Amino acid sequence: MDRIDAQPLTAASADRLDRLFRLYNARLLGFAATRTRDFATAEDVVSETWLRAAVSLPQLRADDAHAYGWLRSIAFRAAVDQYRPRSASEKPEDWTDAMASRVLPAVPAAEAVTDVFALDVLSVPQCAAVKLAAQGMSKSRIARQLGKSRQAVQQNLASSARRLRAYALAG
Repeated sequence: MDRIDAQPLTAASADRLDRLFRLYNARLLGFAATRTRDFATAEDVVSETWLRAAVSLPQLRADDAHAYGWLRSIAFRAAVDQYRPRSASEKPEDWTDAMASRVLPAVPAAEAVTDVFALDVLSVPQCAAVKLAAQGMSKSRIARQLGKSRQAVQQNLASSARRLRAYALAG
């Protein structure tokens, strides 16, 4: 959001924004803390919410007593934007290309063959979850990355661990 081109607030708008801030800042901070699970990030989200609210304050037609829903939707969007990767460098790395370009010995050791083909026993969702977990991502972040629930990711990881264990024992 470009803040340089933003119009200055009128005295009436500044008073209204101050009144909204006094009424809803604590509730918005609590809402943002539940969404981000980190108080410092929640403060950043709420600050961004108030900046966005100041820019779009003329759009709020309702009285100030019912403005919490409007502010909460702005806070929700700010929380989503907080976690959106800003550049390609923030996305998880795909190590499959690095492994494919690596020179492998002509006759790999038996354990190496087992490790390379072990992922073949997994389904596609299980394999994706295992690869992201191997990069050190949390289950919640893997769920966001794959567009699944945290419970689904947890089940994929547990079932893939069972399959890999059985594959290693059958070996």
